[in-house]
Amino acid sequence: MHLCVDMERRRLVVVKWLRAELTERSEAAKRFAREGELMANREFPGVVKVEEYGSDEFGRTWMTMEFIDGCSPSEAIEPGDGFGVHRLLEGIGRSLDELHGAGVLHRDLKPDNLLLRNAPQQGWEAVIIDLGIAKWLAHASATRTGTVFGTPHYMSPEQFRDTKYVGPATDRYALAVIAYELLCGVLPFDGETVPALLYQHSQADVPPLKIPVVDPATGQTQGFRQAPRLDLFMRTALAKRPEARFSHAAEMAKVFAHAAQMDGIWQEPPVHAAVVPQLDAARIELRRSDGSAGIFDLREGPVVVGRHEACQFPVVSPRLSRLHACFYAQGGRLWIADLQSQNGTAFGGRPLVNGVPLPITLTPGAGGAVRLYDQDLYLRVLV
Repeated sequence: MHLCVDMERRRLVVVKWLRAELTERSEAAKRFAREGELMANREFPGVVKVEEYGSDEFGRTWMTMEFIDGCSPSEAIEPGDGFGVHRLLEGIGRSLDELHGAGVLHRDLKPDNLLLRNAPQQGWEAVIIDLGIAKWLAHASATRTGTVFGTPHYMSPEQFRDTKYVGPATDRYALAVIAYELLCGVLPFDGETVPALLYQHSQADVPPLKIPVVDPATGQTQGFRQAPRLDLFMRTALAKRPEARFSHAAEMAKVFAHAAQMDGIWQEPPVHAAVVPQLDAARIELRRSDGSAGIFDLREGPVVVGRHEACQFPVVSPRLSRLHACFYAQGGRLWIADLQSQNGTAFGGRPLVNGVPLPITLTPGAGGAVRLYDQDLYLRVLV
């Protein structure tokens, strides 16, 4: 995946490419294109929006998705945070129920495919950011019998056996594994090999929850507490047979909330804090060597510098790339990135590496030199 700039709409987007060796005629490319065709411009709550898809003149297949500025669940939900885990179950569960109702099965739900982003009055909301091997249930013939997809630590017993016949219960199983991991800080099944994981998911009992008790002053684990009602919840949510699990994700979230409250693993914070820091100083001034300047608020979108007239801050020089460098806000910080220019970019005397953004660590009112090959700019962060 690549973080890219939509020049026309002045925003960040994510572009996902299939590996170069996979041509548009390969089975993976066909599945990728099918996902794009079925998901493009469809809006599901809590699911990243697929906007466009296609292939370029070299036969490489791509997909454009909205950019989500957020953090991983474990960065905001600490072990023992039953209220936070319930919010994740409720949010992602609602998304799964919507997807399943439309005939979409994820098949690879895991923490890496989830992000928490800021939400007004709620602090954060959970988003599914990747449907990489999503299967449209009505197109079951697209998956061959005996094929296995997924990430073994989060795979249901039936998914290990044959992906062709998995259903919505598989996604709910993976969501329960994520909930267990967030509550305890460890996975319920953690075999070192795929056969070991297959045995554990298919045959082993669900380990009782051991929820860390952390000293707030030192951050050290003082011991573990048991949660008998949540253990009952997990035994149902992680049942070996799909029909023995909860019938809907909304039911899962409701039962979890009741069990967590009964076990005392539930404390709603007085304030729902944002997970991505808010930028107090996101306005920058860019000044050319001739003294002309422009002021931009990076919260409104990225600023591209180059010799193309469509750039937000054009600089005239035949030696510059058409789209040379970019300034943007992400993760509560300001960044500068070289857009794979032919002749390079430097900030504060430090050359930038293609594809590796550099954080701008200036305090409000301070500035720094930007070198675009043979052109000098001056950047100042405004209060």
